[in-house]
Amino acid sequence: MIKFKLSILGTNAATPAHGRITSTQALELDNDIIIIDCGEACQIRLQEYKIKPSKINVICISHLHGDHIFGLPGLLTSFSNNGRMSDLNIIGPTGIQEYVEDVLRHSNSYLSYKIHFTELIHSDGSEVIYGSKNYHIKAFPLNHRVLAYGYIFEEKLGHFNIKADSIQKYNLSVEEIRLVKSGQNIKRDSGYIQYRDCVKAKPKQRSYAYCSDTQYEPKIIEFIKYCQYLYHETTYDQSLAVLARERKHSTATEAAKIAKAAQVECLITGHYSGRYRHVEILADEARKTFPNVKTGYDGMIINFERIKPLELN
Repeated sequence: MIKFKLSILGTNAATPAHGRITSTQALELDNDIIIIDCGEACQIRLQEYKIKPSKINVICISHLHGDHIFGLPGLLTSFSNNGRMSDLNIIGPTGIQEYVEDVLRHSNSYLSYKIHFTELIHSDGSEVIYGSKNYHIKAFPLNHRVLAYGYIFEEKLGHFNIKADSIQKYNLSVEEIRLVKSGQNIKRDSGYIQYRDCVKAKPKQRSYAYCSDTQYEPKIIEFIKYCQYLYHETTYDQSLAVLARERKHSTATEAAKIAKAAQVECLITGHYSGRYRHVEILADEARKTFPNVKTGYDGMIINFERIKPLELN
């Protein structure tokens, strides 16, 4: 069983506050470390929690607001200062390559390694945008003030065995059979066919969905359905729902509604407004709608385990 471990390094929105830095996470997946967003003080947190920068092979950026990318230039140049030679993959919305290259050029910085950029442009659906032998990463659009994407990180368990009657029931083509056997949903004009409705059960696939920043957006439910853990921004409490809509953020109640509809196992709160010194109020609000909530905090570590077999019926 491959390693699947999440370290949440920063949970605050906009600016650091109350001991919380801005959005940064480190996901140890198989033999890689994946950085998810890169707020200020990312490097300090990596040192504090003894996460090896040399094992960082992928960086996923949700969008180009400063609280999600201002730690990136420093991290990239520190790689060089420490003698990195191996290639690095950076994934993010259109503009991430220009941002990185402009900062490096204006600061007269030199990198000792090569960066491979993957710029996301799709405005609908969930697409596999990176993968290895043992896991893959999917990206899907969120609803924010700028182009923003959520990510799903899933281990690969090998192909499913298809139910014979599902081929006729859904009139699956040869290509569609291949997709559902590999664990991918089928998109049709009438909606999505869930691969879980077409295949036989096997051990629970560990998966993690990251959704920050976004306003309440039911369209993402199909993409994150049945995920083991969902990190969804809970920037405000419900009394500030109007402000959340104006700024295209979500309340704790709205995040819980998404978690409930998507039938995830657990919701993790985060991306807190600086007005909240104590954020348990947001987790408590979410629990009124969706009981299984973990209060996200800087330094939280979650080891993903297979708890139960996959329920397909």
